[in-house]
Amino acid sequence: MSARARGARGRSRQRWRRRVRCARTGTVAPEALYVARTMQVLELLAFQPLSAPQVAATLQIHPRTARRLLVRLHAEGYLTRGDDARRLYMPSMRVVALAGQIAARSPLTVRALPAVARLHEESGAATHLAVPSYLSALCVVHADRACGARAHTRELVPAHCTATGKALLGWRQRWRDSVLAHPLERHTERTLVDRASLARDADATRGRGYAIDDGEFEEGVRAVAAPVFVGGEAVAALGVSGPGIDVEALAGQVMMLADELTAAMADGHG
Repeated sequence: MSARARGARGRSRQRWRRRVRCARTGTVAPEALYVARTMQVLELLAFQPLSAPQVAATLQIHPRTARRLLVRLHAEGYLTRGDDARRLYMPSMRVVALAGQIAARSPLTVRALPAVARLHEESGAATHLAVPSYLSALCVVHADRACGARAHTRELVPAHCTATGKALLGWRQRWRDSVLAHPLERHTERTLVDRASLARDADATRGRGYAIDDGEFEEGVRAVAAPVFVGGEAVAALGVSGPGIDVEALAGQVMMLADELTAAMADGHG
């Protein structure tokens, strides 16, 4: 056996032993951690351009690790990089196209279309399905008077002061902790921004089964939303919003349609 073959065989054994050790100890394999870090970098840069040191500081990773990830993503065409001294990275249109395809073809959004359309027809207000995205909620299905229900990435809204975001905060403890660890913007006089008040509000949301936005994001606009579960995890929130709508009267319908969507996802195995 050549020295090159022996070297390759030795490296293969090392990888196998590392996987066994990770399985026994419950630790995360380096390959899996690298993938997770890569996705975290893409999600972080979706909000604003950042330099390698800024990415490292935000994700609390070594600057060399951040730079290695960014350089690789840039080389693969997933990121662009500024030419000035700051060398800021941002997602390329390749990522935008990928997100659009996922939003349009995801089983969740496809199965949500009838529920969003029905809720809009029965309420006469704007309806939407949103998923968690870093510190925000991302609308992936929307219906209003201007158009029927469509699956597309529409807008990011703050998680702490919108009904869909608050519905997700109520059932996603780790995500809630992450959101509440950051400074939160006050959008109206009714916006809750302190951690204790938002934690109590999340507990109240869980208790009644739905979340309410009472002019906390936009003056005069009210909203109600309920979580949609896949495999026991709240992966999305179905909501309706509009000026002066009766959220209490709509809450039952929203919860029923969210439960039906949860059941549809279970029947289709997610």
